[in-house]
Amino acid sequence: PCHFTSRMPLGKGASRHTVGGSRRGTITHLLALSLGISLGSFISNLGGPLGLSGYFGSPREAGEGSGTGGTPNPARSGAERGGHFDARQDDAPGTYAEWISRVMPPSLAPVYVAPGALPFNLTMSILRRTRPVVGSTDRVRGFLTKLKKGQCTTSLMLGGSVTAGHNGGGPSNAYPKLFVDYLNARFPCTGADGGSGEHVYKTTNAGNSMSHATSFSSVSNLDRIDLILVEFNVNDHFMPGKDVPHALEDKGPWSDTLEYRSLWYSEMLLRKLLLLRKPDYPAIVVFNADYIGRIWAGNPWSDPKIARRDLFRYNQEPLKLWLSFLYDIPVFSASLFHLALASKLGTDVQFNFNETRDGHNPYGTNIWHADACCHPKADGHRVLALVLVYNFADELWRMDHDGSVGHEDRMEGDFTIDPRRPRLRDPVYMSPDEDGLYVRDSSDGVTIDLTDPNGEDAWRSKVVANEGWTWFADNKDKDKYGLIADDRAGGQHVAFRVTGQEHGVVEATFIVSYENFGIVLVWLDDKEENTRKDMCLTPLKEVSWSSGQLSGIWGERASVPQAELLGDRLRMGESRVLHMCLTPHEGKRNGEGNKFKLLGIRMY
Repeated sequence: PCHFTSRMPLGKGASRHTVGGSRRGTITHLLALSLGISLGSFISNLGGPLGLSGYFGSPREAGEGSGTGGTPNPARSGAERGGHFDARQDDAPGTYAEWISRVMPPSLAPVYVAPGALPFNLTMSILRRTRPVVGSTDRVRGFLTKLKKGQCTTSLMLGGSVTAGHNGGGPSNAYPKLFVDYLNARFPCTGADGGSGEHVYKTTNAGNSMSHATSFSSVSNLDRIDLILVEFNVNDHFMPGKDVPHALEDKGPWSDTLEYRSLWYSEMLLRKLLLLRKPDYPAIVVFNADYIGRIWAGNPWSDPKIARRDLFRYNQEPLKLWLSFLYDIPVFSASLFHLALASKLGTDVQFNFNETRDGHNPYGTNIWHADACCHPKADGHRVLALVLVYNFADELWRMDHDGSVGHEDRMEGDFTIDPRRPRLRDPVYMSPDEDGLYVRDSSDGVTIDLTDPNGEDAWRSKVVANEGWTWFADNKDKDKYGLIADDRAGGQHVAFRVTGQEHGVVEATFIVSYENFGIVLVWLDDKEENTRKDMCLTPLKEVSWSSGQLSGIWGERASVPQAELLGDRLRMGESRVLHMCLTPHEGKRNGEGNKFKLLGIRMY
């Protein structure tokens, strides 16, 4: 069978076959169409794809030399070259090098074609696999229209350590900067003063869907957002806790699974993003940039028997695809093609434990990753940037040539961007009450944010007692701030003045990790001094998520944010004191340290 999808529009004067038309004409048309499709597939197998993907221009139209491998003409500006592509397939590129010569500005092309620039041979066939969910194109095309008009844009990269370029050379070598470098070279823009401007990107301190959904002010406080990339395929696996802490109803037996918890918080975040206007609606793309490698590595990293019990082998992508389908949000993915190619010859070859014995696998996970977890090397970030470039360039080609602009069917359009009445589909996992509280309610409540490097003045007055807690950034890059207690003996106490808001909820966000972390007691009362000193000096024998405790101890080899709701509620306007104290180290824990890192407190 021939798997082919055609959505070519009818041009002016084109005929349309109907049920009541000539049967002979209809049969002839179908035979011709079938022959054309079959021939197209045959040629595609011989010499590259015949689909629209990958065709980004004619050398003659783009001001490039004729023939294959033409060199871009630097005399033409990025704005002139952006979006003006020729539909003639006889000039279409069939190789990666030819594609690069047409879409990449000359100043950047050497970054992606120099020997050793990429970890493996990147082909157009691979790039065509990187958009598993097309989704609604309205928002993406809105972003592309801004680029074509020469408007400067702000991209928001929601992600974790992969987005930050951890172990890949840092932010200066990571895909967000590479992608925005491409935008600036390809689509020069005009600044607010009428002079030359620039496209920029921003990031947040939150690390997964839960922490972004519950600390949405890190997004909503930004003045302008034109594009949002949601990169949590890795970090949403690291979502500890019991059940769904923010749920307002019993979610049943599945609620205690990581998969359900991830879906619930991912849905909350997507719904909040879809309603966001900064100042108009942003394009939203789920970007699955990587996967967790160590679950495939075998001993000593992972017990194969335990790994086989995991529903998706630590991979959140099936969950993200499901939600993205339902919410009509485009998905760009590097992990889908890479994991398939890395593992198709077996786990040993996937990790190249012995190249002499197993042979070389250019897609091997340990060639791609800089560590045992999930972080691409510097050359891997160049692949990630190319995945973004490919899919935006492909959408731009279609936008200019598929005839659908201004002619979309009403039901196919994106209802969430309706200027008069934006509409969201009904929630899948969230109840109406949860949606009303966490999504529709525009208020973020009152937040004591301890992660903002410039925010100390805003929260310092809320601290009414402090014995042994210090505010600083404890990571290597010195940019992840929090209020920290660290002492094996325990007893360190801190207290905040908090005031009840509409729903009476008090929420604490903190770091959980696999070693050197401890447990704090937490309670509300009306006194500023520590009234539970004896309890604060008593070791807790068991790690638990029970009421009155916040546990920073977690079994996964990672450090991630966790949000928990206090059992006690506050009436609207009620003022009380929130206490926390670090309990002593207990001998059976991983590591000799006993640290607790508080990221923030929120009342809503």
